[in-house]
Amino acid sequence: MKGDILEKMSVKDILTTVVVVIIIFLIYYIAYAEKRRQEKSIKKMQDELKKDDKVITYSGLSGVIEKIEDDRIILKTYPDNVKISIEKWAVAGLDDRTIK
Repeated sequence: MKGDILEKMSVKDILTTVVVVIIIFLIYYIAYAEKRRQEKSIKKMQDELKKDDKVITYSGLSGVIEKIEDDRIILKTYPDNVKISIEKWAVAGLDDRTIK
């Protein structure tokens, strides 16, 4: 039965199927490569954090880095200068907004 299906498919049908599979593979690869590039960029930023950097976390907290430990940072938030300890991986990015 399997042989019957292959015998009924023309070269055009086979090439069309191969092209579709290649296109799907390329789209998947491009999306995966972009995600890996973004993850590397975020990891590099998290590794290069230093005291007095203004940061924002994935949960939306923002503040200034007071102290850096191995895998944690002490973050001073505004307006009451509350200090909290968070994991470095929770930092989503640098916050370039000015706080008044």
